[in-house]
Amino acid sequence: MKLITKIIGICSLMVLVSSVAVSAVIWGMIRQSRLDEAYVQAQQDTLLVLSKLERGISREIYSSADSIYLEYVLKQENDPFNICYWEIRQGEITEIYNRTVLTRELLDNLEYTTLDNLGGLCLAELRWEGRHYLVFAVVLSQRAEYYRLADITYVEEQMARMAVFLLLLTGAVLLCTMVFLYLVLKRVLRPLKDLNESARQIAEGQYDQRIAVNGRDEIGQLSENFNKMAGAVEYRTHCLEESEYRKTLFMGNLTHELKTPMTAISGYAQTLLHVKVSEEERLEALQYIYQECGRLERLSRKMMRLLELDQETELPLQELPVREIFDRAATSCRELLKKKELTLICQEQGERFWMDPDLMTDAVINLIDNGAKASEAGRQIILRAGADYIEVEDFGKGIPKEEQDKILEPFYMVDKSRSRKYGGAGLGLSLTALIARIHHCRVEIESEEGKGTVIRLHFV
Repeated sequence: MKLITKIIGICSLMVLVSSVAVSAVIWGMIRQSRLDEAYVQAQQDTLLVLSKLERGISREIYSSADSIYLEYVLKQENDPFNICYWEIRQGEITEIYNRTVLTRELLDNLEYTTLDNLGGLCLAELRWEGRHYLVFAVVLSQRAEYYRLADITYVEEQMARMAVFLLLLTGAVLLCTMVFLYLVLKRVLRPLKDLNESARQIAEGQYDQRIAVNGRDEIGQLSENFNKMAGAVEYRTHCLEESEYRKTLFMGNLTHELKTPMTAISGYAQTLLHVKVSEEERLEALQYIYQECGRLERLSRKMMRLLELDQETELPLQELPVREIFDRAATSCRELLKKKELTLICQEQGERFWMDPDLMTDAVINLIDNGAKASEAGRQIILRAGADYIEVEDFGKGIPKEEQDKILEPFYMVDKSRSRKYGGAGLGLSLTALIARIHHCRVEIESEEGKGTVIRLHFV
């Protein structure tokens, strides 16, 4: 069942119950008021006739004139609801006036209630042939019995018509309420309908769906939060897709990188096993196998490091002097720089940064190694620290503008022949980028072909 149907049903039920209850109370109050009016009117009419009857009675016990007078007055009134009986002698009753089919026994057996301060006037109710009567009774001059009937059926007929009117009115109010609620709720719940549609589209993979936020009520806040959630889902999905793409690319590049040395190792091994070679050729083959095994070992270590760092884990950092990192990096790169006849110049003024010493040392070593591969013998590499950055500058071949956005990707190499010549696999700068991210650093690259490159870790 739809939400709008539930709300309309509940509200309509409440309106119906309230309307019926109010209508019942109003109907009961009006009914009682009409009955009271009918009772008062009937009593007044009865007292008026009774006063005329009593005016001419002589009060003598066996005066026949009283009987004649009573009959005369009742005929003058010409009211079919007046009934009078006269006692001729003791125990013998005669009917003076009665135009109804009601007998004295029936009237006498009714349950009467004596009305206060009305000279012995009594009241009873009678239902006869589907009609409702008030019966007033009194004894006149100790010998005459006077009854007067008042038909109050019209009150019940009026109340029946009023009940039908109230029911129709309740139905009309209920119908108007349902139409009004439908129109209002359709407008009010439209954002929820849009929200449901957007959720369905997102579930189908359309993560760019958003909802227009109208107002600052609960539905508006829900729409705003949903948009934030959809944005987070879209961003997370994009990140996962990008990560999946990078992993696929990573594995493809890794397979390619492993294939080359493994093929060479296999070829040289088969040559040594099946072909007679000179001692010099044998040593050359073994040397190549040793070098390629070392390259595979370095590649595996860097791969493991990449996998460890790509977990978005928060590492505890400590405030360290940059000089300590520079010394450790210079010591690690001493043989490499000596082999290539390069000079490392460290420039710092006592700067301190929040760092992990091992990771930051690795990052600096990777930058120095990258600079060394791009530099010719006799050149300098400058390791420099500033107020909020660490940078490595070389004066080598430089990086083409269109390549600068790609060099941080795993296995990407600007000059693949040169990188493989020095045992590279294109993972050093990828490691540096991950280390920079862990340290909340921004990697900035400034390079010009033929003049050199500056790679900066900017602390933010």
